[in-house]
Amino acid sequence: MTTGPEHFLNIFKFRASTPLYDQLYEGASEGLADRELIENGGLRADAHPEEKTIFLEGEHYGTMLMPGPASGGTFPGLPFESAKFIIIPRVIGELILVRQQYLFSFLNHIVEDILELGSETRNKNAPEKHGNEALITAVSNLRIQPKSLKSSLPEVRAQALESKAALEDHLYLLRTEPVVLNDAVNVAYWSRAELVPDDLGRILPALTDRYLSVAFFDSVTTAVKAIAIWDYILQLLQLFDDANGKVARGLIMQELSNTFDLEYCRARENFKRKVAPQMHVAGKRFKRITDKASVQSKIAMKGQPADCTVSDPQLHYILRLCHSDTTAVAAAQWIQKLDAHNGQYADDREKLTEAEMDAFDDLAIIVSFMHMTSTAISMAPVSPKSGLLFAARVATLDADLSMLKPRADFRDHLVPIDNLLEPQVSDNALAALDDFITRETGSKLGSLYENVVQDSLKDLEKMCAEAKARLEDSGRKTTYIPLPEEALPSGDAKVTQRKTKERAHPTPPSVYAITGTTEAPQTVVSEPVQQHHVKGTTASLFTTLFSRSQARGSIAWTDFESAMADLEFSVTPKAGSRIAFNPPSSIEGGPATIHRPHGSEIEGSKLFNIARTLQKVYGWTADSFVVA
Repeated sequence: MTTGPEHFLNIFKFRASTPLYDQLYEGASEGLADRELIENGGLRADAHPEEKTIFLEGEHYGTMLMPGPASGGTFPGLPFESAKFIIIPRVIGELILVRQQYLFSFLNHIVEDILELGSETRNKNAPEKHGNEALITAVSNLRIQPKSLKSSLPEVRAQALESKAALEDHLYLLRTEPVVLNDAVNVAYWSRAELVPDDLGRILPALTDRYLSVAFFDSVTTAVKAIAIWDYILQLLQLFDDANGKVARGLIMQELSNTFDLEYCRARENFKRKVAPQMHVAGKRFKRITDKASVQSKIAMKGQPADCTVSDPQLHYILRLCHSDTTAVAAAQWIQKLDAHNGQYADDREKLTEAEMDAFDDLAIIVSFMHMTSTAISMAPVSPKSGLLFAARVATLDADLSMLKPRADFRDHLVPIDNLLEPQVSDNALAALDDFITRETGSKLGSLYENVVQDSLKDLEKMCAEAKARLEDSGRKTTYIPLPEEALPSGDAKVTQRKTKERAHPTPPSVYAITGTTEAPQTVVSEPVQQHHVKGTTASLFTTLFSRSQARGSIAWTDFESAMADLEFSVTPKAGSRIAFNPPSSIEGGPATIHRPHGSEIEGSKLFNIARTLQKVYGWTADSFVVA
């Protein structure tokens, strides 16, 4: 890209200003055109001569079709008479499309790098990189503690509190650390349904600025929704513990089971979204469909998981976890099999990206938690006829927010991509999102989900009271007494109702808010900071970990384990890649649960997550460690 002073600019101008169809026949600076370059590669295209790629100006550019028996080799329904077109073998057409798509991606990344190098606001200090300097034998000092097979209700509540606290920390980092927010938006942007091919093999444009607004919208709203779900689960567990009588406990348990299923379905859909795009591990087994009601893209599986049981066991397990018929109970065995397979075959594990592994962990957490809860209390089967207080309200709110996506436009803050890293941009973008949702729905985002939780709890308590009263009056048992049907407000009436609630409770809890709060969620109370005398390599590692610079660099996971071993921590494996680091008696505080990275390095937003966890649980900072 640097063979001449204007070489890059010429390519950039040509690709940005020349119609895609014309790029088939001409190249930048009189170079080879895309079609000529692919065809000169000597590729044979006679394997399936009936399959064609149609390059037609307009929305049908790059359509992949196979003529039907009755069509006589024609392609009815395409406006050939109104535009330029060419029909070539599908295998050549696919390579042309891949070349054009990747060229745009590479040009976009080069522009990002130019903006990064020329920026006067971003940190350009060379990041310090920690290699595997510590001896591997130091890791053996981390003693593995086995998990209990049967759990008690207090242990279940503690686990739910831990999951909720981790999600609160994630939202806190989203609103306070631009690097974390930017990473989340990028993951959502590159795993959206529009990157999954449709029935004709077409994907929607990869580099379109308007999708950035939707990715930003989804990243923040999903984070708040996850907190609400686990907050409700935690409160249901407390209600169950406090409840007297089988009727009340039965109602609470039914609502708990339905909420578990809601979170399981959310985690399963998130996992499917991460593995389904074209270049991802299961990209060839999914297709994109358009929901006519919402005019939004959805993902559907092609074929059955059993189709690849022998040919690709890893893909088989992944597809089983994505399938809508797989229950949470059945998902447990597929999670174990996929985890064991990835542990045995390193090459297959490397096929999965960090985002895919994070989604897998998310799914493993709820499945493991459901199993853990079932060992402590008898779970009720999921029943859509038994209230669905919380799940129904969440579904309604999801539908309302989904309708806002086509009108969501935050490109002033998000374009170019990675612009969130500029000073104050992330704060302004979050404020714009909150203002947009408040204007359209009548309430702040945090208040919307807070009201869902509180209204559901009130209805559940009312159901329990009515059930108890009827049982006392009749002297007979009952399992479920539904609340009377109430007409739900819609349209302007719903917005007015939310505005009234917002005025009554103008400030949402800090854990739900996406703007206007700087204090961290106080779920774990830390004592004053202790000074720890450690080896020089350990002190250096924690200095990098707690650095406030955007250019923190990376830390080898084995080095982190060695540092924790130096402090005499032990470990307890948990669901997915979560590991609980248990402190020795000399360090005050409880266990710190940390996600092990997919690769060998801790970098990017992972550094912020681990630093946040250690700071919250133990009060550690870079000054907490002194070289012995």
